[in-house]
Amino acid sequence: MHYRTEIDGLRAIAILGVVLFHAGLKQMSGGFAGVDVFFVISGYLIGGKILDDLAAGQFSFKTFYTRRARRILPALVVMILAVMCLGWFSMMPNDYRYMGGAAVTALLSLSNVWFLTRIDYFNPEAKYDPLIHTWSLGIEEQFYLIIPLLLLLLWRWRPRYLMPVLALLALASFGIALVTAAEFRMEAFYLLHTRAWELLVGVLVAWSQRNRPLPTGMHSPAFSMGLLLIVWGLWSVPPTAPWPGLWTLPTVIGTVLVLWAPQAAPSLRKILSNAPMRFLGLISYSLYLWHQPVISLLKKAYLWPDTLYGVLAVLAAMIALATLSWKFVEQPFRGTAPVPRLRLGALFLAVAGVWGVAIAGDMSKGFPARMPDQVLDVLAMEDDYSPTYRKCLPSRKDVPTYDFGTSCTFGPEPAPSVLLIGDSHGARLAEPLADALSEAGLSMRQLTLSSCLPVADLINVGQSRAAQCPAFNKAVLETLQTETRIKNVVMFASWTNYMFDESGPNMFGRESEDGFYSVSTLTPLPVSQQERESAFAHALAAQLDALAQNDRHVTLVLPTPRPDVDIPRHYATQLWWGTPLPQRDGYPRAIYDELGTRLQSIVDDAVQISTLNADQLSIVKPAEIFCTADQCDLVREGKLLFTDGNHASLAGIDLIVPPIVESIRRSR
Repeated sequence: MHYRTEIDGLRAIAILGVVLFHAGLKQMSGGFAGVDVFFVISGYLIGGKILDDLAAGQFSFKTFYTRRARRILPALVVMILAVMCLGWFSMMPNDYRYMGGAAVTALLSLSNVWFLTRIDYFNPEAKYDPLIHTWSLGIEEQFYLIIPLLLLLLWRWRPRYLMPVLALLALASFGIALVTAAEFRMEAFYLLHTRAWELLVGVLVAWSQRNRPLPTGMHSPAFSMGLLLIVWGLWSVPPTAPWPGLWTLPTVIGTVLVLWAPQAAPSLRKILSNAPMRFLGLISYSLYLWHQPVISLLKKAYLWPDTLYGVLAVLAAMIALATLSWKFVEQPFRGTAPVPRLRLGALFLAVAGVWGVAIAGDMSKGFPARMPDQVLDVLAMEDDYSPTYRKCLPSRKDVPTYDFGTSCTFGPEPAPSVLLIGDSHGARLAEPLADALSEAGLSMRQLTLSSCLPVADLINVGQSRAAQCPAFNKAVLETLQTETRIKNVVMFASWTNYMFDESGPNMFGRESEDGFYSVSTLTPLPVSQQERESAFAHALAAQLDALAQNDRHVTLVLPTPRPDVDIPRHYATQLWWGTPLPQRDGYPRAIYDELGTRLQSIVDDAVQISTLNADQLSIVKPAEIFCTADQCDLVREGKLLFTDGNHASLAGIDLIVPPIVESIRRSR
């Protein structure tokens, strides 16, 4: 295959999109689609190489997989070892233990399966994972286990079926992605069967160039259109778009058009084949490997720069690091010459080291002996919740088979008179609230669902199995119609997380968009935040009216302040670095008010829209308990009030329970 310098430029565009997206450039909303560009390029190059070898009668599985190992493993192993070394001095035990699992699965080309069950790629927490980007290597290597055998079989037995079979497989893979990506977002994002079409179209382009090339006069227009589609795709993808899916097509089709047009005008090809673009393309694999660890470790240690110049300095450091990796790690293993035994032995020793550290890390639960006991005590606050929290909180995948008759109940009454509904925040409240109500002779039933707000006519954009939330809430209302003894309903959720499409600013004042918000199930998707907020107010009003039927009293608990920084890890890190845990600490009240004021306005609108009178509704405002006029507390009397970036600890819950109990007592 003739070497095409413009492919290096395509790689440069792809890696720039990915790096800038992960660095937090909001304008690069679809930068993650750079990975899809890599997939198409990879299918094109590898598929083309296999086709050429088959045509020459020289294809060898041994040669193929040896080349892949020499291309992928050395730089990957060195990066993982470096992350393990740096993590020893900066990562908390649970993170270090978890990272070991990611490292081993990355070497086995299975990290996409590992991350599938652990973190949503678009979850804000994903930016703190130093190895999450290795999921794409898993996709590619799994594809390379299949495509050589498939091409070999078709070439030998039914060569005329090669193109139709590949095309049908690509269409089937794309169809599965379209059908499943909205409801099963993580499975569609991480697994091969919904990604194979992107690699297969690359193989199809390679086949076409050898059998049915694009007419010469079409090369320049195709090349130009392809570039425009790629750039448009990287900049325009909505953060909540199901992926892969229709929004993936611009970057994929654009890459196909560029690859399909090798005879485009020299002036066009120069856009991609100039020296800076070629250089970035050459180091793109190493830059891809190193950018995520640099970003995540800096952000974990709260060292990510706030200024443009600081970010540019970090990007320059990434490029320098990638250049060293390309020159001294990638290049010595490339080519067909035998690898010197010393170099090969060092690689095997490094792989053994990764496995050894990962296994020991798992057995020791992350080497906690690395840090003082005081640090571990602070970290233990991550599990500061009641014993029934996990047991009584179903997830969305449980909804279709969930038996409401088995929901958790607390207290002395045989039939509860209080119902608690909400998300995981409501679940955190359940047992402490039930204990307090028991002292008044009251029992409580809990119907909470993880990551779902308790409003029947709202659905969450950007969420896997999103339809299960309104289904659960509808079932709750149906259950209430038969539960006549319930006279009090308590609603508690992280309301701001659902009302707005941003989760920040965090306690440091840093803005972040999470692309996660609620819209009405009754109307088309609103086009503006104002319309979404109006829809939210009307849906909340309707929910309040429905809950208050049969002379029920509703206690609406507004959210606790959201520091949006993992509080135990924040103070544990400071303590590890020598700063004692303060007796009282917090962050500016003005930061909370940026969203808190908007939240209160929406709630006020909902109350006015509803038909409830003052005796039917009470509103508890945790922000007025956690915050003074100047500060929202994170620590009081040396106790952390949060177990992560938003969930209250038991000490924090203890502050919320009394006004809720008082609201219920007044309603009796």
